[in-house]
Amino acid sequence: MNPFDMWFYSNTPVDFIQQWLDTVCTHDPQAIVSHYAQDGILVGTVAETIKRGRKEIKTYFDEFVKKKPCGKIISSQEQYINGVSVVSGVYEFELDGDIVPARFTFVVAKNSDGAFEIINHHSSVFA
Repeated sequence: MNPFDMWFYSNTPVDFIQQWLDTVCTHDPQAIVSHYAQDGILVGTVAETIKRGRKEIKTYFDEFVKKKPCGKIISSQEQYINGVSVVSGVYEFELDGDIVPARFTFVVAKNSDGAFEIINHHSSVFA
């Protein structure tokens, strides 16, 4: 993605999460993981364990992309706490042709370069 696109899509934390979703639709685990902080935490939608750090998070997405996921935000709410944004809501993923609604919470902050990154991400399917 060129610098203008990064700026355009990342004006707000919600825009950044939409950019992350657009990247998930490319099915490229390395590109997806680049959105996470080096020591980010992921509690994935279909994960059995918590993943910490880009290396572990990539193992999750190596498997997740096999389901050919593509998602969209249905609703979201945002809070700002001491320079950190917490965005919670609902998104839908198409996984192997099925629509799977899930809840999410992203904790997003700007890194030392001023770019957003995911510090913590929790996702769970509706029971």
